[in-house]
Amino acid sequence: TNISTLERRFGLSSSQSALVVVSYDVAFCILTAFVTYFGATANRPRLVGIGSAIFGIGAFVYALPHFLSPLYKFGDSTLTSNNSKKHVHSLFPSNATNCLPTDQGLMKFMFVLLFGQLLLGCGTVPLYTLGVAYIEDSVPKNSAPIYLGIANAASLFGPAIGFACGGYILNNFLQYLIILGYAILFSSLLTSSSDPRWVGAWWIGPMAMMTASWILVIPLCGFPKQLPGTGQIRAERKSEVHTNSKEEAENSELENSLKNFPTAVMRLFKNPAFCFLTLAGCSTGLTVSGGSSFMAKFIQNEFHTSAGTSAMLAGAILVPAAVAGHLLGGGLISRFQMETPAILKLCAFSSFLVACASPLLLLRCGNKAMAGITATYNRSNLTSGCNSNCNCQTEFYNPVCGGNGVAYFSPCYAGCPESSGYINSTIQVIMVYNNCSCLGVNETAHAGVCEASCFKLPLFLGLALFMVLLTFISHTPAVVVSLRIVPPSMRSFAIGLEWLFLRALGTIPGPILYGSFIDSTCKLWQSKECGTVRGSCWVYDS
Repeated sequence: TNISTLERRFGLSSSQSALVVVSYDVAFCILTAFVTYFGATANRPRLVGIGSAIFGIGAFVYALPHFLSPLYKFGDSTLTSNNSKKHVHSLFPSNATNCLPTDQGLMKFMFVLLFGQLLLGCGTVPLYTLGVAYIEDSVPKNSAPIYLGIANAASLFGPAIGFACGGYILNNFLQYLIILGYAILFSSLLTSSSDPRWVGAWWIGPMAMMTASWILVIPLCGFPKQLPGTGQIRAERKSEVHTNSKEEAENSELENSLKNFPTAVMRLFKNPAFCFLTLAGCSTGLTVSGGSSFMAKFIQNEFHTSAGTSAMLAGAILVPAAVAGHLLGGGLISRFQMETPAILKLCAFSSFLVACASPLLLLRCGNKAMAGITATYNRSNLTSGCNSNCNCQTEFYNPVCGGNGVAYFSPCYAGCPESSGYINSTIQVIMVYNNCSCLGVNETAHAGVCEASCFKLPLFLGLALFMVLLTFISHTPAVVVSLRIVPPSMRSFAIGLEWLFLRALGTIPGPILYGSFIDSTCKLWQSKECGTVRGSCWVYDS
């Protein structure tokens, strides 16, 4: 939910924000094989509890940039022509002559965010590997798909809450003053979340995550090493392991020691079903991680919504469909008592349907008309004859909409020397700019981008929901097969090794590739007044 907000707050490109996103997966990738190999014989719930404590620390570190960074400078739009007065239309005025050292240092907070994500990734390793194997070991074979489906669906209720609450939080302004225990929201009187410069209160989510994670530590550590009846359940299971009896006996006797680590890896690599399932997971992981990381930003820019609204819409697509897919996939296996070959056919068929439907995602709204970027004055440049003497700056985006339906980067670039304001019914200050030379004689413009009529968003959301549902139908079945085709003693390690490749070849490159592509579509970058460092992108080519 926070991608576009963090980019705006700390001047990051999509490629840089993608690095923050994938650092979670990098940490997971580095630790997963060793944690699952050596943790398979340990008290697995206790390791999950320790991971929850580390996750809480990571969430705290992730929120630190809000408390350590200087006050957010909302924007500046100055007109400094030789024959007119200077007018400032901003909350926090800034000129090149008033640059502070901190203006150039916001980029360093990217590394704090990155370190926080590394800790978050470390904390989740035991939960998604040892925790899954612990559940599968503790229930009968025919019940395992239902339990794993519920567990996977439960892991998506967190994102459901995150998207819903995150969208609401992002509609509240970044700066809160805590005075005598009261949270006083200021600046909302002056603007709204639809303003492109808006930065929501992104840090509240990580602080809530920190609290919840630390509360969970004690109950997680209280579970026994194995639940009652686990030994009997293992003895009654029919083996579907892809190996001969001699190798199975060797697998059961393999000690979890460092010298046997390469041998255990090679035995899994000699299992063709395991290898192909892992590669299929990498393919899905690449598209799902890249798409989900930037889905909210995609909706915001393609269909012209606010950051908060797009986050909630992305959650409305991803979470219910993913939860339903997990439950439906697990339910189908249990209902029809599917054996391994039938499960694999189900996974292949659902993936085939997703591939067939994917071209439908090309639905989009057109670019909004912005002078000098997607529409021209008399050439494709922000500066024209009507504003060439105004010394306009591009560090702060302060768009205005002219009566001609064309947006301008700022009042300065619209050639507006005068302004006035009034307070509307929602207690917001609405700025009106007069005598705008780029619009014509005695023409006015109002603050904000021009509204665009586009009715394709509901259709896009419906198609995306259908594709996400089909994608996640195969997730729980794939996990079930991965656990069935390896010896019981190697299940935790198999899940860990599978996750290693899913991260290294899927969820790590996914956001980086998507972020780089999104950066390549930028039409106008923020240019910093206080240095040569490029900021975030103001306008994308849809």
